[in-house]
Amino acid sequence: MAELNSLFMDAAETKAAILGEGFLYKFLDEGIMKDHFCVLTDKRIYVKGTYFHNTDGAYRIRKGDYTIDVKNVISTGFSTTRFGGIFLLELFFAVFLTVLTGFFLRFVEYIDHIYFGMDSILWVCSILLTIGLIAVPIYYYFNPFKIFVIEYGSGKIAFLAFEYLEDDFRIFQRQLYRAKDALSFAAPSQADDESKRTISSDKSEEQISTVKI
Repeated sequence: MAELNSLFMDAAETKAAILGEGFLYKFLDEGIMKDHFCVLTDKRIYVKGTYFHNTDGAYRIRKGDYTIDVKNVISTGFSTTRFGGIFLLELFFAVFLTVLTGFFLRFVEYIDHIYFGMDSILWVCSILLTIGLIAVPIYYYFNPFKIFVIEYGSGKIAFLAFEYLEDDFRIFQRQLYRAKDALSFAAPSQADDESKRTISSDKSEEQISTVKI
């Protein structure tokens, strides 16, 4: 795909695997990033859209472009994490639900003329709020988010790993390590070639010096 190749830093790179493939085609066809996608080539990892970034022990949501050299990847795998913003959102929802319940009881009292009394409404709301404030931390602690993590030299980048995408992540992981193995095998070969060229050059210099003598 020509559009995909245009994303690569090196025209000689070849695609190895894609995460979020449906979102990729959405981006290429309409020029929008619906969520995120991650493209692996034989040399680099290209991320566009929404992802999580960790450089100081905490994951923070980011949106944009990110490129990682395959040779700099240290490890990959599945892990779990908790997002403080989600915790605050859940607390807000518990408070909102409590307030909404109070207004609903007042509304029923006004429409159906069923008298609850303000004390009873406040009592119900207090119980509901207490349950919410207890349930939210428990749920937050026992239900962390499952993520797929790529660790590299200066940090970590992660994606939410839902169960129906796990095979996609596994394939991506296998292809990533194949690319790393290919690069590691290529490096000694290049070093050997350079060493041979150096030895050959030294021999030539010796022959030249011998002829001069």
